[in-house]
Amino acid sequence: MSRSESRSRLEAFGRVDTQIGESINFDRLAGSTDTSWTKAVPYQSDIEVISRLGYRVKSPNGEEWHHVVLAREGDHHVGLCDCKGWEYNDGPCVHLCAVRKAAWSCTELGTKHTDINGRAIQICDLDAVDPAERRYPYLTEKQRDAYLRCDLGDMGVREYQRKQGYSSPGTVSNRLRKAREKVHEHEQEARADGGTAARLDGVTDDRRLLGEGVDR
Repeated sequence: MSRSESRSRLEAFGRVDTQIGESINFDRLAGSTDTSWTKAVPYQSDIEVISRLGYRVKSPNGEEWHHVVLAREGDHHVGLCDCKGWEYNDGPCVHLCAVRKAAWSCTELGTKHTDINGRAIQICDLDAVDPAERRYPYLTEKQRDAYLRCDLGDMGVREYQRKQGYSSPGTVSNRLRKAREKVHEHEQEARADGGTAARLDGVTDDRRLLGEGVDR
């Protein structure tokens, strides 16, 4: 890839569709008997904070991890999950509800509800997140920066390593490897769900997948 091509790919983040999901109304679920809401008990669901938008959530009674994206936009929430419950049913799934309940207990009750690594579970405002993070919410900050600078940008791995002050030569390589694997995985999922080329009318309720318009 030439330097000009690399720069154009980075500049394209200013033009990408930054919709990360559909509008979610959690308020109507509070106190209800909705299955997803009642089954979502944060302390029985393992949650891992990946980025300000991305989480990994394990089902309360299962072993499988699911990727969740969730943010506030104005007076409501927007998000999605890669589970079947989200894909085939109306309303948020149990994994989205678990993140919402955990974040609510932190902010409203002052409860120290943290993820599996001891980090506070908080839902950020979508406006506070730049387009690159919206495009790759499933990458950690360090993975995303290495991927943008080395794979999509024009900086070599060794140059990036020196700039960051890393002493171990494998630090950047390992982050890049994990980032590439995650990007490949999600691009495969996007193609299976209809392809990233699909651009949907903004007034419809069709779901979008991690920054791309995808007909679900």
